[in-house]
Parts: sequence; C-alpha cells; structure tokens
Amino acid sequence: MPEQKRPVLVGMSGGVDSAVAAALLINAGYPVVGVTLRLWTGSPGGDEPTRGCCSIAGVQDARETCAHLGIEHYVVDVSDAFIREVVDPFVAAYARGRTPNPCTACNAFVRFTAMVNLADRIGCGHVATGHYARVRYSAELQRWELLTGVCAEKDQSYMLYGLTQELLSRVLLPLGEIASKEQTRALGREFGLHVADRSDSQDICFVGSGGYESFLKHRSENLFRPGPIIDEQGREIGTHRGVGAFTVGQRRRLPPSNRGPLFVTHIDAETATVTVGPLELLYSDSLTAGRLNWVSISRPSAQLAVLARIRYNAHAARAAIAPIGDAVVCRFEQAQRAITRGQAVVFYDDERVLGGGIIEHVPAQEDNP
Repeated sequence: MPEQKRPVLVGMSGGVDSAVAAALLINAGYPVVGVTLRLWTGSPGGDEPTRGCCSIAGVQDARETCAHLGIEHYVVDVSDAFIREVVDPFVAAYARGRTPNPCTACNAFVRFTAMVNLADRIGCGHVATGHYARVRYSAELQRWELLTGVCAEKDQSYMLYGLTQELLSRVLLPLGEIASKEQTRALGREFGLHVADRSDSQDICFVGSGGYESFLKHRSENLFRPGPIIDEQGREIGTHRGVGAFTVGQRRRLPPSNRGPLFVTHIDAETATVTVGPLELLYSDSLTAGRLNWVSISRPSAQLAVLARIRYNAHAARAAIAPIGDAVVCRFEQAQRAITRGQAVVFYDDERVLGGGIIEHVPAQEDNP
C-alpha cells in the first residue's frame, strides 16, 4: 500500500494563484486545509483593504474557494505580529531615508512562520502558497534550495529570499513549475474556481486607497515637514512638503530645470533634505548589504560571482560579492540605475537563490548627498 501523504496547510489569499495551488495539491493526493491570515485590519491612513488576503472580500473569496474544493478553512488574525515585524519597520525605514519592501519582511517574519505554527497545531506536515518559485533538497549540500519559478515573468523567488532552512523544509510551492499566468488561469477554469479570471492585486495590502503618502502621514508626521530640494552642488533649487513623498530615482514633484530632467539621488530624512541630479547620477556600481539570509549556500568566506537583483522587477545583473564582517559588498560589472537603500538585494547562481539582504549603503549616493 502506498504511503499516505501528510496533510498540507495552504495559505489562501482569495486569488487565483493560491486557489489553483490548493487544487493541484488535492489532485496530487494530499489532504489539504486552507488558511487565510488576517495581516491588516485597517487603521488611520491605511483603511480597510478592498481586495487581497488582508481584505474582507479576500477572506470571503478564500472561504468560497475552500467550500468549492471541499476542504476546511481557517481564518487567523496575525495583525499584531504584522504591525510589529512589517508595518512599524516600514515606517522606521522611511524615517531613515530608506524605501523598504514590506512583502519580503512579511514572508520572512510573519506569513510562513504563522502558517507553520498553525500547521503544527492541527497536524499538517507541510505548508504551501501560490508563489511562483521552487524548493528542492540538495543531498550533496545537505541544504534546502530556493529556485526561481519556471515562469520567468511571474517569478517570486526574490520575495522569498528571507526564508530559513527550517521554514523551507516545510514548504511546498505547486505553481513553481507552471509556465505562465495564463496556464494558471486555465487550470482555475478547469477546476471550476470562481476566481480563475480575477485580476491580480498590485498594491501593498496595508497602504489603503490613500496611497503611501496618506499612510505615512498618519504614522509619522515627522516625514512630512517642509525641507529643501538641493542639486548635486548643494544649491537649493526648491522646497518640498515631506521626504515621505520621495524615493531614489523619482522624477515627479521636482522643480523644472534648464539642464533637462532631474531625479531624486539621495534622501536625508534627518534634515528633511532631498538631493536631485541628472540621470547619470542615478547609476552606481556597488552597494553594501546587511541583515543577510543565506539560503541555498552557507555564508561565503571569499569573493563569489553572482547574479544580483536590486528590486523585485529588476533584471539580474552580473556582480561579485565579498563578505565584510556581517555584511557583503556587491560590485556590479555594469553600473545599475537607482540602487535604493532599504530595498532587498538578492543573489543568484543561475536559477538558485544563494541569499540576500537589505541595501544599507550606496557609495555613489553617499559621495553626492
């Protein structure tokens, strides 16, 4: 008699990806249980979301999907952990002139940890989500490896770089081998899922309809005190109403210039100063990253050739990383545009995620504040 597969707890966001992930696991013979994590329930500046896993509508869609699939569905409130691990650090990063990516922090410190904890309580051996990435075990390295998804357009391995070996050992990613989002939707229609053709949610769940600026204003008034806009020579060329409305690489809301378009090249939140300059000043050939997590390899002890992505939608660029204490210096073969402090940089070896961390310093920007 074949060995019975252990139950899987599937994170259900209310969208098509997680719904298809659950259906694929059921088809593969796994007993499946669904869970929707209530990450954010709304607050001043971050009103109740209207779609996605944080919304009432998302919970209802997930419940209907689970009912259609004939599986149990739990709803778990993890908003306290989400505020502590994601929202508060998000605001604190902006207060330091950084532009963080809250989704990587959520996956690393809230979402998967909460799912594993619930899985242990209800007797599930694995957890699964609708992310487009892959996990495998390397007997040679005796490590779990995180790989890019087969669908390059939807690959979400960047968002999962913070997962530990302990978490990866429990994770199943059924959409990792899916070739396209259209294939996912086609499967959703085959399974009779009512969310099969629902559009993807693009916004960060806790920001709300007012956008980043409204959210940050309610969480940190200090980010919206007036300050100067200066050029690369230190000359004041205008004023602004708050550094919370700016990020490196931004072109909007800047004064006109007879030298051509200007872009934000540096943000000093302490002095409320925004520095701008021409496009060429946006390019940097190195960065220093800290708060590292090594995934498919242990911490390197010497220089290592990698492919590096400096933001979720960036192309991987050839680079070399060298460890310096608890950080790494990453030097690119070709200068990269708008490397942004607070964003994650993720290192790859072809399809393998080697590890990643948070961009702390960009020398070209420090030299031209």
